[in-house]
Amino acid sequence: TNNRDNGLKIAQNQKYDLAIIDDGLQEKSINYDISIACFNTSKGIGNGFLLPSGPLRENISEIKKYDAAFLNGEKKNRKLLFLLNKKNKNLKIFEAKYMPLNIKKFNRNKKFLIFSGIGNPEEFLTTLKKFKFKIIEKYFFPDHHKFTTSEIKKIKKIAKNKKLEIVKTEKDYFRLDKKNKKNIKFLKIKLNIINS
Repeated sequence: TNNRDNGLKIAQNQKYDLAIIDDGLQEKSINYDISIACFNTSKGIGNGFLLPSGPLRENISEIKKYDAAFLNGEKKNRKLLFLLNKKNKNLKIFEAKYMPLNIKKFNRNKKFLIFSGIGNPEEFLTTLKKFKFKIIEKYFFPDHHKFTTSEIKKIKKIAKNKKLEIVKTEKDYFRLDKKNKKNIKFLKIKLNIINS
């Protein structure tokens, strides 16, 4: 909260026209011009519960206050689409898919180990499989996991013993310190908005 407040103050003082805040919609003290909710199409609203019991950051009824929603992922979720339209008829809905940008850097004839500490690692796995990566081992850690050197060593040892290349998300990769990045590649991904 404090970082967001400081960031907004700096943006206002320096006369920026636009401030984009990530994961900030639960901050009711901020007066947003545009509010965008994001959903993963494979999870949808899940069990309908809030974090940590479910995938939602706030009750689904709050969608009535939003301007737009992004439905991200490979799966077409008609149930989610219907629910969002029912809760907010004015909601602009955009569908988006994950597109790898550095796919040519990978030899997809090889076999891979993936590990991740993001909120929805299954979508990362789905993207890799869509682009014909042969995933032999996978290790999913909690969101925002701080990888220890011993965890990285253990993963590298497994990969070496099984002759696997290591690939992870870009977000995860840049959380590693310099020495732990050695022999680890990341998949650079952009969100391709279908109906922009």
